Amino acid sequence: MTILAGIIKVHLPYAHSLKEKRKTLKSLMAKIAQRHSASVREIDSHDAHQIITLGFSLTTLSETEARDVTYAIEQTIWKTIESEGNLLQFSVECLPFLGT
Repeated sequence: MTILAGIIKVHLPYAHSLKEKRKTLKSLMAKIAQRHSASVREIDSHDAHQIITLGFSLTTLSETEARDVTYAIEQTIWKTIESEGNLLQFSVECLPFLGT
């Protein structure tokens, strides 16, 4: 089993209020969680109108599946923000689970 943990940072140049940011934030979080069975949470930039910073995690059965899911999550991000924002950071750490 492999554990994926990642950070997503998005710039929303159009957002001039937290309400405008929240629309994209909620959409992005819901799509990642539903499509990829990931836990997603806003981890920083809570009061910044134009920046979304999310953390996510999930488990996969193999490193191959982890690579596929990583690619799929990145595609979901691009499709969600395509005309609304810019992806500033997408970093993922892939950790082997060493439990019993």
